[in-house]
Order: sequence, then C-alpha cells, then structure tokens
Amino acid sequence: MAKNFTLKEIAAQLGVSISTISKALNDRPGISDQTRKRILESLKDFNYVPNASARSLVTSKTKIIATIGKKRAPRLSSEDYYHRSLMGMEEELKTKGYHIISISVTEEEMNDPASLPFIREKRCDGFVLRGPSIKPKFILHLKSMNYPIILFGNELKETEIDCVVCQDTRGSYQITKHLIEHGHTEILFLSGPYEWSSNMARREGYKKALEESGLEPKVLYMPDTTIDFGAEYLKKALEKHPKTTAIVAVNDATAIGAINAAREIGVNVPEELAIVGFDDIEWASIAFPQLTTVHVFLEEMGKLAAHRLLELIDNPESPPIRISVATKLVIRQSCGCP
Repeated sequence: MAKNFTLKEIAAQLGVSISTISKALNDRPGISDQTRKRILESLKDFNYVPNASARSLVTSKTKIIATIGKKRAPRLSSEDYYHRSLMGMEEELKTKGYHIISISVTEEEMNDPASLPFIREKRCDGFVLRGPSIKPKFILHLKSMNYPIILFGNELKETEIDCVVCQDTRGSYQITKHLIEHGHTEILFLSGPYEWSSNMARREGYKKALEESGLEPKVLYMPDTTIDFGAEYLKKALEKHPKTTAIVAVNDATAIGAINAAREIGVNVPEELAIVGFDDIEWASIAFPQLTTVHVFLEEMGKLAAHRLLELIDNPESPPIRISVATKLVIRQSCGCP
C-alpha cells in the first residue's frame, strides 16, 4: 500500500511552509498562482488525503455521479432550484450509462471529507458540488484526492476549478435597472453571506446599476438565503432604512419571505414596497403578488455540468473551464408592473 504523506512531510519535500500548503488547500490569497498550482499537483503525487487513516482510492469506474450540497434548514423553497438542475444532469448522464445520487453534508463533515465512506471508498466516479455554501477547503481536498469535480452555481476566488454558473452580475444589473426605471431611488439589496460567490456577483450587478444612476447602494447581509431569513431581514431593513421603496433580494426564497413579512407588518407590495428576486423557482409564479425575478436556465446548466464532468473523468488533465449561462428578466407584478 502506498504511503500517505502528512502535510509536514510534504512541506519539507516541497521546501514550503505548512501555512503555504494550507493557503493552497483553502483557496486563500497570499501565495503565487505558480506555487498554488505546484502544491495542488504535488499532493496527488504524495498520495495525500485529509485524513491520514483514509484508505487508498480504487481506480475502477462505478458509473455513478454524486451531487453534494450542504445540509441546510428545510424551509428554503429552493428545492426546485436543485431539482430542475438534477433533471438536466440525469438527462445527460443516462445517455452515457451513468446514474446520479444526491448527498447532503454537514458543516462538520465538510472539514474532513475523507471520513465520509462514499468519498473514502470511491463509490462515485466524480462529483457535482452544488452552491456557494460548499467550503473551499472541502472542494480542494476532493481535488487533491484525484476526484473529477465540477462546481455548480459557485466558483473559487483563487484556484481555477471547473464550474458552471449563470450570468449573476448581468441578471442582477438588469432587474435593478428595471426598478430604477420605475422611479425608485431608495433600493436595498438583501444579500446572503458576504463570501458566497454568487452573492458577490449579484451584489456587483446591483451596485453597478445604482452607481450608474448616481444612487447609493445599501446592502444587508443574511446568514443564509432562506424564506425565514428573508422575512426576518426585511423587517430589519425597513427599521434601518425606513425610506426604502424597493428591495432586490439575492434569490427568490429570500424575496418570498420578504413579501410575507411585508404583509404581516401592513406594508403593501408593490404599492408601498417593490420586491424582486432571482432564480425564477416554481414558487415565484404563484407568490402573491407574483414575483418579478431573473430566470436561470437550470436544466441547461445541469446538462452542461454533467457533460463536462464526464469529460474530466475521461481526461483528468484537461484544463479547467468556466461555463457561464445567460439569464432572462421575467416581469410579473411584485415590481409594480401590471
């Protein structure tokens, strides 16, 4: 059995510090791209896995692909988001004789991926990692274990990893401009966690639209992008910025929660407060009022993610690709349009 090297042993072999290796493994700045690439490539040669007790990975194909997402609160209204993307993945994979399973991991499990049996025992040929809540450390540990992986709706800041994303910035810019065209000048952005990549891109589009019109951006950060947090932070937003006349929510779940909270406190949507979302989940068209949002072509993104992952399984040395899929503005009633 091949020896599993520790980080200390690898650092000595490469002539770098353990902290330098840690920065590479956690997608943190402070090291050069050349050093980062050298470390990540060397980890494969050293047979490194995060848990030193992990067994060597077998090389035979299972014809199974797994999608991994973070285990989160059940009241999200975003299950449709992942269900639609899974439909696209399944459609693409079944033509190649592959099956797909869906897995949720906790915060603790993300700290030690090699402790999870389906990873340690190589029960899957590759992974689609769903959403921005997956930790960079988890992503890069899987990469160091020679797994083909692709990020869905997420990308790393410092390390190039294959990913499929939508045009978050452009979509958010368009929907914010739509509110400005309605005459709104006090527009607030309800954002998820600061470091989530899709949240960052959508904030950027919102800010760009406001700055072009000479307006001041106002952002409120939530711990997660759920219905309940949308409701809670809508009330905080109006307390902190009482002149607000429009809300750009980072996703539809947050927007729907905000609409519900506005109704509870006697604020009429859209007459007194316009609220818009992002993603165009199924609930958006049956909300009251119906939600103006940005449509994400999730089925197509799922197909592209599955297709690219199969390419990586067949050709692991293929250079990373970033796939960006267009979005579409969907006008309904919550913005003030008839």
